[in-house]
Order: sequence, then structure tokens, then C-alpha cells
Amino acid sequence: MFYRFKIPILVLLVILIFNNHSVAQDDCLKTLENAGKLYDQGIIDDIPELLAPCMESGFTRAQKTEAYKLIIMAYLFNDEQFEAENNMVEFLKKYPEYEIMPNDPVEFVYLFESYRTMSVFSINFTLGPNFTNPRIIEPYTLGDVNYTTLENSSGIGFLLGLGLSRDIGKNLKINVDVYYGTNQYKFTEQSDYQLYEEKVTNIVTFKEKINQFQIPLTFLYDFGTGNTGYFFRGGMGIGIVNKASGTPERVYGENIPKITGADIDITNQRNKINYFVTLGGGIKYKVPRGFLACDARLNIGLNNVVNTENRFDNAELWSKYLYLDDDFAINSVSIVFGYYFSFYQPKKRR
Repeated sequence: MFYRFKIPILVLLVILIFNNHSVAQDDCLKTLENAGKLYDQGIIDDIPELLAPCMESGFTRAQKTEAYKLIIMAYLFNDEQFEAENNMVEFLKKYPEYEIMPNDPVEFVYLFESYRTMSVFSINFTLGPNFTNPRIIEPYTLGDVNYTTLENSSGIGFLLGLGLSRDIGKNLKINVDVYYGTNQYKFTEQSDYQLYEEKVTNIVTFKEKINQFQIPLTFLYDFGTGNTGYFFRGGMGIGIVNKASGTPERVYGENIPKITGADIDITNQRNKINYFVTLGGGIKYKVPRGFLACDARLNIGLNNVVNTENRFDNAELWSKYLYLDDDFAINSVSIVFGYYFSFYQPKKRR
């Protein structure tokens, strides 16, 4: 019998709770209106006590903002600077991104601007694709350089990262990220031989993938008004190679089956630490307690990623596929999407 009435009872309870909440909001709205009338009449002593019961619950966000303003103004006009400042700190903690309105009282604006209101730091979560194209520093080949053509092409990888950003001045931030991702690219080597009276073409391709951590340290300059802003970044970083592998393939002549094989681990043939310069820029959109951002970043490799001492370590590559590493640096372009969550700590300006 109880289960038959269980759902109607629950519905009734929800209705009663919602109705009580609506009544409480209506009562607090009337309280706020009365407090506003008292303020206009210059009767300010009772305003903080009048509004206190509704400050915890009962006001909407907009109503609570107005209530804080009335309380702060009441304390200011009563020369209770300590209470006014305490309530301003509470206000800024709850609404750290509040922007001054044209109709805000001058006294409120003056006290508001005496506090540091910009974010102390932000945590960001980012991800996106990258496009990598190796920059050849010095080519190497087992064939005759006079009859060999070397090419390289870009591939698509990804990156996923976590970062920390700190304001160090107006419109200026310092940002450190830790990314994990992949860089992919391909080398192609074509050699033409004259075998007796027949011309033979040997084509070797090597598709390489590097998994690495990247730690860039960049400075950001942002500008713009309203919810939409723009920024430029520049800095340097290091890449820490976790694993490197490649898939070789060799085609020799038209009538001979191509030579293929499984991925080959070449981690020991890559330098563990590499360095790069980062340049970029993008757009950001303001959201509560932070912003969404999209930016393009260019990483320019500064050093040879090949461990030259281990160039000949993998006999399978140079004996079976006739492939030998060029000296090269890694350049990449990334399209990064991120969410930046800001932390605030209101503090009186000196």
C-alpha cells in the first residue's frame, strides 16, 4: 500500500520545497527593495542587519550582488571602514570577475579599485593536433649522392597537456606547460642505378614516430575588450623523448617484391633531450572563472635529434633497407584548444 502512494508523496514534497523556495525568494526580493528605499532616504544603520538573513540563501546572483553593494555603502557612510573592507573582500571572493557598472556609486568604485582583482594564476588543460616536418641539417645516404634524391614530408600527431599560468603584470603572463604527444613524419630516398644496360630505381621510405614530453616556458601578451580577447606567445622549451620507432620500406626495381617489415625501435638513435623555440598566437573567449582558448604554435627545433654516435647501431636498417639517418631537427605546428581555470585572491593594493 505504501508504494502506491510513494510517487505522489515525493511529487508533493518537491512541490512544497519549490513553493517554499519561491516564497523565500519573494520575501528576500521585498527585503532588498526595502533596503534600497532606506538607502535612498539616508537611513542606513539598519541595512546590514536587514539584509543578513537573505545573504546565505534567498537572493539570486544579481540580487546578492546588489545587496553587497548596499551593505558596503552603508558601512562606508557610517565611517566603518573595517567592516566595509571585510564585506568587499567577501564580495570579491564570491564574484572575483565582477566588472564595474556605470551606475555604481563612486565610493564603491574607489574601494573596489583599491583591491587587486586580477587572477593570481590559472590552470589550463589543452589538446590538439600537430603537423611535423623535419628540417634536414645534413643529409646522409648509402647511395651515390650524385644520383640520389632526398625528400621528407610531414605527418599528423597529437598533444595533450596540463599547464600553469601566472599574471606578472598588466596583460602579461608567464606560462609553463607539460605536454605528452607524438610527432610523425616520413623520409624518402630515391637512387637511380645503371645495372648493365638496365636503369634500376631504388626507393626507400621510413615513417618515423616520436613519443615525447614537451615542457615549453612562454610569455603571453593578451589584449582585447569584452568577452573576446587575443594573445601572442613566445618562449623556449625542451623535449624529452620517451620512445622513437619507424616503419621502413624498400622498393628495388619493377619486378622485385618490395621489402617491408614491422616497426623498428630506434629510441637509442635519438637524443633524449632536445630544445626548441615556441612562437604563436590565438584567440580566447571569457567564461565564468576562466576562458576558452584556441591558438596556433610553431615549435622550431634547435638541435639535431639524431644521436650521431649510434647512427649505425641498427644493422637491419642499413643492411636490409639501405637506410641511414640524416641529421635533422624537428619543426612542428600545433593547433591547441584549451580551457584555463583562474584562481583569485583579493588583496589590498599598496
